[in-house]
Amino acid sequence: MKFFVNITVKHIFVGVLLWVSSVAFAQLNTNRLLSIGRNALYFEDYVLSIQYFNQIIRIKPYLAEPYYYRAIAKIQLEDYEGAEQDINEVLQRNPFLAGAFYARGFARKQLNKLNEAEADFDKALEFSPDNLSVLLNRIELYERQENFEKALQEIDLLIKRKIELDVLGFERGRILFMIGDTLGSLQSFDQLIANDSTSDEGWSMRGLIHLQLGNRAAALNDYNEAIKRNRYNANYYINRGILNYWNKNYKGALSDYDRAIELDPQNQLSLFNRSLLRSEVGDYDRAIEDLSKVLLMEPSFYEALLKRAEIFIIKGEWQLAESDYTTILIRYPNFVPAYYGRSTARKNLGMVQSAYLDIETAQQIEKNKDKIKKELSTNVQYADKESVKDRTKEFDASGGADLAKSKYDNKLRGMVQNQFADIVNERNFVITYYALSEKMGQRYYNFIAETNNSGILPSMLKITNKEIALTSASIDFHNQSINHFSHLIQDNADNAQLYFGRAIDYALTQDYNSAINDFTNAINVNSDFALAYFCRANIRYKQLERMVNDQEQTIDAEENFLQKNKDKTLGTQQISIEKKFNYDFELIMRDYDRTIELVPDFEYAWFNKANMLCSQKDFRSAIKYYSKAIEINPEFAEAYFNRGLTLIFIGDDKDGLSDLSKAGELGIYQSYNILKRLKK
Repeated sequence: MKFFVNITVKHIFVGVLLWVSSVAFAQLNTNRLLSIGRNALYFEDYVLSIQYFNQIIRIKPYLAEPYYYRAIAKIQLEDYEGAEQDINEVLQRNPFLAGAFYARGFARKQLNKLNEAEADFDKALEFSPDNLSVLLNRIELYERQENFEKALQEIDLLIKRKIELDVLGFERGRILFMIGDTLGSLQSFDQLIANDSTSDEGWSMRGLIHLQLGNRAAALNDYNEAIKRNRYNANYYINRGILNYWNKNYKGALSDYDRAIELDPQNQLSLFNRSLLRSEVGDYDRAIEDLSKVLLMEPSFYEALLKRAEIFIIKGEWQLAESDYTTILIRYPNFVPAYYGRSTARKNLGMVQSAYLDIETAQQIEKNKDKIKKELSTNVQYADKESVKDRTKEFDASGGADLAKSKYDNKLRGMVQNQFADIVNERNFVITYYALSEKMGQRYYNFIAETNNSGILPSMLKITNKEIALTSASIDFHNQSINHFSHLIQDNADNAQLYFGRAIDYALTQDYNSAINDFTNAINVNSDFALAYFCRANIRYKQLERMVNDQEQTIDAEENFLQKNKDKTLGTQQISIEKKFNYDFELIMRDYDRTIELVPDFEYAWFNKANMLCSQKDFRSAIKYYSKAIEINPEFAEAYFNRGLTLIFIGDDKDGLSDLSKAGELGIYQSYNILKRLKK
């Protein structure tokens, strides 16, 4: 109390000023943190982005946006419960955010809260009736609810609206197959293949249908076509192996299983099928080896245990056979074949009385089989020979098809992985401390070595186009490094390297505006600082990329609202955005040009500039710059790859395919998958 009494008017006035300024700072700070957090989110630094959004929530818990973006990051990390809770907070603060309903619906779908997810998707579609991502997720939701009729109606409606999306035809055919309409399913995949003969999944699914119908020749042809288009899907080889086995082409079947296991060493079905084939041709030791691998991965795979026990009997390894049969009988005490098998093993081990008891038990079970079945019809402890072998029926012809999986599952995470190699350009090269893979065979660059050898930076700079997200520890380290550089700059404001070092730290923590400011400060001190120009261009490009992505990905609820109300504001905004894009693009190109002026033999500046020109569809100029990069460094695989794709895009297939071949030779293995598809 005395403290308050003794406060003077001057102190009160100063306190009010401090309070007002702190509010203004909080406003500025939260906007900046939100921007940085969205940068981190866009560039997949999910842990870092959550830290930024946490800071905003602590400062201003009443804002909806940080909860929304934190939910998106949690979805990417598969924390669906946390994402659902965050979206609940969003909708309490802003019940008109269509994207929030979509995000919560997606999270709830993953949590198997299907009815709640459906309500969220319906609400999102009220705001944005034509949003394809929401519609596709709702179709998949109907499938999970086994409401196949509704799913088909939605797909047919989209097809009638002439939405050209192969996934619609695929899903239609897959659902029809699941509900037993084989003819309708076959017609759907016929149409899908007619529209897009490069679809390996289309060929595979049609092959599965032919296989189920017993059309072995047609099925084999379709799997051959699927494998031609995608040599990296183990399931295709498994199913073709089944067909080769049925056709008594044991060599071909074994080769297919070998390839499937090479692609997926943990694929139990491949190993099990190969063990059956090896056993049939008398290769018992290697059959046991395969079965043992299966059982190591899944000890409860009783079909494999049964087969191994049978092979042990053939080989006369009685103790091992007895052990496997006993394991089966512990789980399935009414399984007759195991008693007979164990009886044989025990008899040969000299356990005559136990062997006799096993035979007697088996006979009693067979005698009372119907009664036991009735009593244990709901008890998983009961099994006859057919139920234990259910997984091996016809080598499990449908096992490789993965029918339960939706083609468009997890679309929100963007974290959807293609079977094909994506036909997209290799990304820009950047300067960083961290890299998933550093550019191999890099030449010596004096201007980079000078910076690395200055002793100012906390680590060595690398050149890469495969960056990695920072860990929490790395983030803390770079925040401390920013503070360290800031103290040094106070006493050395004319040291360009200090600004550059702090700029790198800002860039790694996704604070792009601060990074650009410091790169600019470094250039102001040293106008010939080539690395600063190059890095500033890269960061400006990342900002531009995120801005463009925001425009493309935003759910169009606002647009629908404005159109309904005949508001012209949106058009004005689009013009403004276009002007900003052109201005930023020009700044980026100037920085790359200045880098090239200072260091003409730095191939990465030529490469990045070519990528920028490709983004603007100036393909002829882009090819010229890729060629210059290759002229400087004839081992530049990424330049061959991008030039190859660009040449093919403008119709020069011969030179384009040659470039892709060279890129593959130099280590970009995706080239080979693309080459195979483009040669069709």
